[in-house]
Amino acid sequence: MYNNNILSNIPIISKIALKLIRNYFYLYNTKIEGKIRRKKIYNRQRRLSINRIFLSKGEFRHTNNRVIITLYIYNKQKNNYLQKLKRKYIIRFLNKNNLAKKNKMSKRLVLLKKLKKISINSTLTLINVNFFKPGVATILMDLQKQKKINKLKVVSNYINKFYKRYNRRFLKRLFLYTYYRRLIYINKSIFNYTYLQNIRNKLQVLFNKNVEFNFINLKYFYLDSNILSESILLKIKKNRRRLMRHLSNLQNKVMLNKRNVILSKLIKKNELNKKVFLYNDRFLYKNIFDSLKYKHLAGFRLEAKGRLNKRNTAARSINKVKYKGSLLDIDSSYKGLSTVLLRNNLSPNLQYTKLNSKTGIGSFGLKGWISGI
Repeated sequence: MYNNNILSNIPIISKIALKLIRNYFYLYNTKIEGKIRRKKIYNRQRRLSINRIFLSKGEFRHTNNRVIITLYIYNKQKNNYLQKLKRKYIIRFLNKNNLAKKNKMSKRLVLLKKLKKISINSTLTLINVNFFKPGVATILMDLQKQKKINKLKVVSNYINKFYKRYNRRFLKRLFLYTYYRRLIYINKSIFNYTYLQNIRNKLQVLFNKNVEFNFINLKYFYLDSNILSESILLKIKKNRRRLMRHLSNLQNKVMLNKRNVILSKLIKKNELNKKVFLYNDRFLYKNIFDSLKYKHLAGFRLEAKGRLNKRNTAARSINKVKYKGSLLDIDSSYKGLSTVLLRNNLSPNLQYTKLNSKTGIGSFGLKGWISGI
């Protein structure tokens, strides 16, 4: 039932609900992560780490019997694990295969140097027992035909040592691979219904209604102002001496798309045909989907203000600003078209966030704006 007295409690309850959801998505496994890293991870470093799932501000839609919570998510943790797997296993494996083809003759020369004083009666027995790789076996076969190697025992000892070292390295890499796969599985299981049911029950007690989640995955972190500003805030809090470096790197990472195809021009020129509109897919993509408003990023602006000096004894506050592109609305500023304001003062193309944090010498604030086109 509708109750006017409960409306004043909705903002406080929504803040508590967002804290619960954020803490749920920031969960991690210290045992598996500790085996991957060489250095020990302390609690402070883990809290300031960017290896996490970033969340936007929740959009709560209330009905009589349920609450629909919409969250924009950027899964940085999963992307990091996949990149490490590609670098360590897939790319290295391809590079090794290419080097093996190029350095086949060099390997033969190395074996000749090591087995110069060794002789063997037959290498077929070693091949059957699988002491060494077929590549090494073929080289030894050639050397046997040329009668350059002898002594079966010396060769077998050399091959045994080689494969003991090889197996140790291979097992370490295999264990690391399994740990990465476990972490990716844990990351995926966070979005599973069975694990979400626990936090869903707690939110139902808060709202006294049924709760439904609507997760939207973002491809880039700069598509949401809250995720963009939170990632920079964590980096500044971790090391404020690299403030300008973080801001300049962000300016290079953010990609703007200024392409804007307008359907109204075609309507004015009478080039819109119903048959083409219905049956031509290219026309739909070029003139309908590409002309949707606020689909691409037109510009961003970040402003950091507060105790951000390099020196611990300095008591002066500083102000740093980085921006790229434009925050103006193209329809109202350049084309002279009327646009509807949200809540009578917010432009529809802008997204604004404001965050606060503390360091050892004081507090600072971070403001972020993102404009769409």
